[in-house]
Parts: sequence; structure tokens; C-alpha cells
Amino acid sequence: MHRRTVLAIAAGALTVTPLRVLAGDLSSADARRALDTLERELGGYIDPVLGEKARAAVRAGRKRYLVLGDREAFAEAVSVDLLAATGDLHLKLSVDTVSPQVAALSEVEEQLLEGRLAHGLMTIRRLPGNIGYFKLRYFAADEAGADLIDAGLRLLKDADALILDLRENTGGGGASDARLLGHLSRGPIPMAVIQWRQPDGAFTTEARRADIPAGGPLYPDKPVFVLIAKRTFSAAEAVAYDLQAAKRAVIVGERSRGGANPSNRPVSLGAGLSVFLPNGRVVHPVTGGNWDGVGVTPDVPTPPREALTEAFRRALAAARPTVSTPKSEKELADARADPKAALDEML
Repeated sequence: MHRRTVLAIAAGALTVTPLRVLAGDLSSADARRALDTLERELGGYIDPVLGEKARAAVRAGRKRYLVLGDREAFAEAVSVDLLAATGDLHLKLSVDTVSPQVAALSEVEEQLLEGRLAHGLMTIRRLPGNIGYFKLRYFAADEAGADLIDAGLRLLKDADALILDLRENTGGGGASDARLLGHLSRGPIPMAVIQWRQPDGAFTTEARRADIPAGGPLYPDKPVFVLIAKRTFSAAEAVAYDLQAAKRAVIVGERSRGGANPSNRPVSLGAGLSVFLPNGRVVHPVTGGNWDGVGVTPDVPTPPREALTEAFRRALAAARPTVSTPKSEKELADARADPKAALDEML
């Protein structure tokens, strides 16, 4: 499944470094066309009332936008006004190409980019005391992303507890987040129900489900700790929220950013510009709500720089080794005695 057609790809989720775009790269004609398209497409925003407020904001700022002459400045100015009108952190313009003349990435090029970014993988480690550590930058939407989850958890399947680090994860969604949740429980962990607003104004409902692998989950019972921070956004928040609602993990860190409204309709504005236009609303079947505008509240509030040490300390205390040797017992005892020192030596 194409990553732009699934849950909520946070704007810029796959951007590792800023694009080197040229100043003065937006003509007034391209700017007018982009604003015309944006104003028209805002009619499909998930909330019709807020969509009209956003349209009014764009009309009010039109003269100001047209004299900017720079795509980055244009995208930033419009995005600021859209956020002020709707409060929606997902509703945002992006610069997708190095110049207005360069075509957007093809499907093949996007797949190549996914591979170069390792489908969101940042780190897989076995920490002292036999604690698994899995850090993801984003959740890939395609089956290769689900395969990455399988491979990563397979490497860590004999760890006695798992730390999932989402502090720098800005979203994504699709195959990989559903597969991750499928590995963490014997029964399906409840996921969001999405109410999609269609182009004709009608609503349809999609119930997302955890994807339990055919061979069974690799981590159905062992302790799980999830790290979040202000940067944690969109589908990453959804994973933390789902696990918290199911009481399957302990969430450690600071309150996340608070973006829940997904989109399944990519909108190009021309000149290498696009807008992430939410046309979906999330309702969680357990809580009846979502995290939009409020974020996910951690179970253990901790400054981001200290969150790994705190989760590691708790994981070591919760770990129940299935086999031990004098060497492994000493490693566990040393780590429990000074978790920070054990991490510092390892990392």
C-alpha cells in the first residue's frame, strides 16, 4: 500500500535533512495557482466549519503570500495561518522538490528512498541485563516496513523486556505500526477507528486492526516500555495511545505533540509544493476519544534525556530471565545497581 494513502503520514516524516531549495524560487503565477488549489481542496477538510475558517484565512493572507517569492517562506506563512484557523498540526504545506521544475518522486524512487532510510529503523540493540531496545524514526506504510518490524523483533525475541523508542518518531502508519502491535499481544490490541470524509461530503468508517503475524506474536507477554517526547507525532502517538489504552505498555517521557487527524488524499499544489490535508477523524474504541491537540500523557513523566535511563531501570526490575549463568546474573546485577552507568558504557 502506498504510504500516502494510509493512516497519517506527518508532513515531512521522511525528510532526514532539509531540502536545499533556492531563494526566490516561487513565481507569482505559481503562487496564485497553489493558493487557488488549496482554497478549493480545503472544502474537503474533515471539519467543514473549520475548513471554511481555513479558507477565509487563506483569502485574507493572499496578498501577503503572493509577494514572498520563495517556496519555503510561502509554505511556512500559509501553514502558520492554517494552524491558527484550525488548531490542526497536520494541516501543513510542504516543499517536496529542490526546485519548482523538478518532478515529484516516482513510485520507484519512493521505494528506493524507503530502502535508503531503512524503512524507519534507527537502532536495534541488546542492552545490558538482556533488555531489547528498538528505535524507529517513522512507521513505513508498505510491507517492507512490516518485514522490518518482524526482523527487528526476531533479533530481540529472547530479550527479557523491550524498550520501544519513539521520541524522534514523527509518524507514518500502515503496515508497520499494525504489525508492531500484532507482535505485542496474543489477542489483537484495539486500534483506531477512522471516520473518513469523502469528496462528496459523505462519511465512511475504517476500523484498523493489529496485524498478528501468521507464526504468532514474538512479544506477547514480556514487559514493554515506550519512550515518547514532544517530537513524537501522528502514527507514533497512535501506537503509544493504543498500547496505553490496552494497558500493554508503560509510557515514559513527556507529553507528545498531539496530531491525530489522518489523510488518505495527497494534494499537490504544483511547483513542488503539497499540502497534507486531513480528511479523517480518529476515535479510539476503548477511550472514545483521541490525542489530537492534547498529546499522549506518559505514565511516567520524565525529561526526554532521562527517559531511556528511567525505562531501562524499570525494565531491569521487571525482567524475569528464563535462563541464567553466573556471567548473566552479574551483568543483570551490575545494570540494576547503576542503570545509567551501564547505558553509558554500552552507548
